[in-house]
Amino acid sequence: MKKLLFLLLIIIMYSCDRDHPKIEIIENENLTQHQIDSILTNFKFEYDKPVFIDSTSQVLLPITTQHSERKKTFSRYSGDEYSWADYPRYWNILFYDKNSNQTRLLTESKMRITDYIVNIKETGAILSKSILYKIGDIDYNNDKKLNHNDPEHLFISRTDGTEFKRLSPKNEDLISYTLIPKSDQIMIETIRDTNSDLEFKPDDEKIWYLINLSSDVEPIEIINSGLRKKIENLYFEQWLKKK
Repeated sequence: MKKLLFLLLIIIMYSCDRDHPKIEIIENENLTQHQIDSILTNFKFEYDKPVFIDSTSQVLLPITTQHSERKKTFSRYSGDEYSWADYPRYWNILFYDKNSNQTRLLTESKMRITDYIVNIKETGAILSKSILYKIGDIDYNNDKKLNHNDPEHLFISRTDGTEFKRLSPKNEDLISYTLIPKSDQIMIETIRDTNSDLEFKPDDEKIWYLINLSSDVEPIEIINSGLRKKIENLYFEQWLKKK
């Protein structure tokens, strides 16, 4: 019985490793183009189904990457590795104009695009002609990886991918955002690395901001330190302090 259980454990471990391969990071500064081409044959570039923007000629093709199942890793040009879970859902978006037959990439910078929303309804004139993105683009903990341990931010662009910019504070991790109906305002919640340990944890300070796209002002912190302290003291007096 023990031998059977051991054998099953080995099979499960092998299966998990096959389903979630390690992806090596390649230091390609000194590689020839032939070597680079050879490495890229192990990748299968995937384009999600087209996303059409209402009342425009714009089509989005989000780009992801599926590592070939034939090999678990690339040739060993480097010892550093990404796990399969660390790889981005999307790493870029291709914009195509059906009328002009022109294409453009959202960016040429390295980014992890977690999510995006298009065809935004019941909002103001700016948001209705925009795309919102959740993106990670900063190696915050300096581990030379851009993965789920690094913060995500709220970004915006026009429906053709132009005027692409960051909306949420740079070194805070985006938790959520809410569009205020019939306006160009967004409320966002972030986590601030309060103790500066280069990690975003549940016990770090949560911040609420108001972003007004119709003005050029920076995000307004709704709850400042003084108000936050007042709320905490009120809770202590009402619910924790023994009467």
